[in-house]
Amino acid sequence: MKQLINTYLGVALVFTGALLLIVSYLAGFTNNNLVLLTGLIIIILGAVLHVRHQKKGEKY
Repeated sequence: MKQLINTYLGVALVFTGALLLIVSYLAGFTNNNLVLLTGLIIIILGAVLHVRHQKKGEKY
């Protein structure tokens, strides 16, 4: 179970960050920098974790 969570954690964080940005746009919170930066940080963290997991899993 832990391996399954680690496998998809990066992708889930990118999806969560994107969803946060979409919801904040639809709700009209685009003038609040905290919400926008939180979404951006979550997306960047998810991308870094995904790339790290992909590099760690390579056989070459």
